[in-house]
Amino acid sequence: MKAVKFLTCLAGCLAGLATMPAPVAAQDFPSRQVRVIVPFPPGGPLDVLARALGEGFRARTGQAFIIDNKAGANTVIGATACKNAAPDGYTICMLTVSTISINPFVERNLSYDPQVDFEPITNMVAARQVLVLSNSVPAKILSELVAYTRENPDKLNYASFGTGGAAHLLVEWVKVKTGLKATHIPFGGAAPAMLAFERGDVQLFDPVATPPIVEKIRAGGAKGILVHGTKRNPELPDVPTDTEAGLPPLKFDNWFGAFAPAGTPADRVATLSRAIAEIMKEPQFLQKYIHTAGFDAIGNSPAEFRASLPEYRAQAEELVKISAAPASK
Repeated sequence: MKAVKFLTCLAGCLAGLATMPAPVAAQDFPSRQVRVIVPFPPGGPLDVLARALGEGFRARTGQAFIIDNKAGANTVIGATACKNAAPDGYTICMLTVSTISINPFVERNLSYDPQVDFEPITNMVAARQVLVLSNSVPAKILSELVAYTRENPDKLNYASFGTGGAAHLLVEWVKVKTGLKATHIPFGGAAPAMLAFERGDVQLFDPVATPPIVEKIRAGGAKGILVHGTKRNPELPDVPTDTEAGLPPLKFDNWFGAFAPAGTPADRVATLSRAIAEIMKEPQFLQKYIHTAGFDAIGNSPAEFRASLPEYRAQAEELVKISAAPASK
């Protein structure tokens, strides 16, 4: 009889456990829109990617991404806003290799600590970059460009998206390795840099190979001098790699990742990571917003992303040393 009562009680307890609600964080998150800080102006490649991810996020969760563009200071303004946000999963940020890996070596008195102030969500993409030259410059390949600038050392300006950013350091690396002469003109993002290129204010820059850039090169409106990495960009098959253009090998990954403020609950970070990674791996999304937009998809887990950051930091430190980029005041 006692055994029967015990089993009856145990069955009732197990049934009660089965019908208990899940923890609030797992069951109800997200229950409202998620603010996404993008540290660049609207219209750039990271902004476009964030908005496209927001469409997929709404389809999966019923909640929207609200994009908050906080541009300036080589992503420092956006990163600081993210650091100071409530760590509840309802504010995240799209940060870059510049924010996390490069800035500690080029920014004095940095307003955040990239190693402690953020929770990695997922490393979304690695950017394919291309060195683009204006048709106003009479050179078609890197060696001709270097020769031209040696004869005309004050005629070439190049754009970047902020001092110490990838678009700045990579051109400085080319200058160090070849003797190229060019004056650095920093801008607040890809869109204003492209406008300056169109106006002729700058003649050279090193952007992500987005569709407008690719189409401009294909149509003959500008010249692709080289692509960074060990293999050619399939969207620009005629543009040589660094080594094919005569440069030494360079190990550097220009990535864009999603982060949350430090202290954001791990289950919410995991939910966000799964959603973003799943969206990016959909075939249609890959084609429309990743491959043709100048990216290669990554979409790893929070643990994998965190484990990769020391190597990215080491790459950035080496590039800063080679390029001899000055630290900001």
